[in-house]
Amino acid sequence: MNGPTHVGTSARYTITRWRSALAAGLLAAAVAAPSVRNEFVADDQWVVANRQVLAHPPSAGAVLKEPYWPASFGGVMWRPAVITSWALDYRVSSSPHWFHAVNVVWATLATALFALLACELTGPAVGLIVGVLFAVQPVHVEAVANVVGRAELMAAAGYAAALVCAIRAGQRRVYLVGVVLGAALAIGSKEIAVTLPAAVLLVYMAKGSPLGAAWRSVVAATVPILAYFIVHGFVGIRTFYGGGLAVGLEHLNVLQRTWAMVPLSLQWWRLLLFPAHLSADYSPGELTVSTGLTIWHLVGLLFWIGLGILAWKTRRTIPGIAIGLVWVVITISPVANIVMPSEFLIAERTLYLPSFGVLFALASGAMAIRSPQLRKALVAIALVAGAARSIARVPAWHDDETHYQALKQEAPRSYRTLWLEGRDEFAAGRMASGERYFLTAIALAPELTGPRFELAQNYIKARLWQPAIQQLEASVALDSTFVPARDALQQARRAAADTTAPKAERRR
Repeated sequence: MNGPTHVGTSARYTITRWRSALAAGLLAAAVAAPSVRNEFVADDQWVVANRQVLAHPPSAGAVLKEPYWPASFGGVMWRPAVITSWALDYRVSSSPHWFHAVNVVWATLATALFALLACELTGPAVGLIVGVLFAVQPVHVEAVANVVGRAELMAAAGYAAALVCAIRAGQRRVYLVGVVLGAALAIGSKEIAVTLPAAVLLVYMAKGSPLGAAWRSVVAATVPILAYFIVHGFVGIRTFYGGGLAVGLEHLNVLQRTWAMVPLSLQWWRLLLFPAHLSADYSPGELTVSTGLTIWHLVGLLFWIGLGILAWKTRRTIPGIAIGLVWVVITISPVANIVMPSEFLIAERTLYLPSFGVLFALASGAMAIRSPQLRKALVAIALVAGAARSIARVPAWHDDETHYQALKQEAPRSYRTLWLEGRDEFAAGRMASGERYFLTAIALAPELTGPRFELAQNYIKARLWQPAIQQLEASVALDSTFVPARDALQQARRAAADTTAPKAERRR
């Protein structure tokens, strides 16, 4: 069904591809609009706010060569498209509200493009359902409501645009230019675009086109990605990711990480299908990383097997289900902590691109419902519930304080939350409880230097030299390149020697 769809007995309204895309985009703008009131929050502070090279760039080349994370955070990851967009924002205004307004525009564009992609694959009716549900998906709020989420939005927009052009390139080769530009935008915004060539093959399969006809589009999508990796080596930024493996997955091989992620992957599906509970953090303490055999490993394994059986059984009757599930596997692979390192076990914003596959599968299944009234009722319920949850979620990212309070409420056992609460307790002069929070955070994330280093600094302020030395020695053992910890260790050792010298003299 690729032509216009008529709704109602009198056919007074015709659904077209562009109307579906427009409706989805406008709805996304309406749902995201409250985020314009937000400030710079969490990672926004380090990546965007008070970033002199963005606010006052010495040259265009300096912006293009600037790493995503500033030098104080390691100077890693290269995302020139999104960095350039923030530099352009500063030319208009340094107000966070302007940056959020631009995020709304990108969310609108990405949603409209995904609705158009769904229309290209199956027709305007499914495209409209996918588009409006994508517009109100609550798991998208984290990507839209904080400024650094723009990387997800721009990458997704480029990804969808490249795929729409890839489909049309089968009839008109001029669309290959669109594939190249879309791929360049996607990979220049975030590394998840490495999966784009595989997605091109998927959409050709979905259209029933021979895979031999896809080679031009695959090449057009691959060339900008290869160029990115080649140029990446010349800009002086050698690391493709912000940190190492997620906390809890250190020292595990590929098979162990895969097995550990099986039960954790259930959180992906809960967030994509039933996002009633959202959280600002999914870290050890809130989540348990295990390479053993638990009931949740079995549940996760059975769930994935069940999805595979469902896709196989419906591959001819409702092919959209299989297409959507394969999309999820392809697009979630870069953030699954299996092949590529990912600093987080789970982050809601990383589900922005995979969510299209789930919604495409659900919309395809909805079209198989024989009763139009029931189908419309189910879509309406999902639409209202999603919009209400998304709008209610936006204020959690209003400022650092509201984000912190949300963190304490939603993830009270996370090592990140305990770390922050320990800071508060020390700042308030409650050293015993501050120490307790820090030690608990360290026990949950023993491979991190941050909590150990900050606890040691508080020990040094209290002139507790031996506990400070103990934590600093552990920090240096974990990361010998962490200069502040090495310097603080020397300071603590000198101070400890100075305080013990008079005692030794008296004993002598």
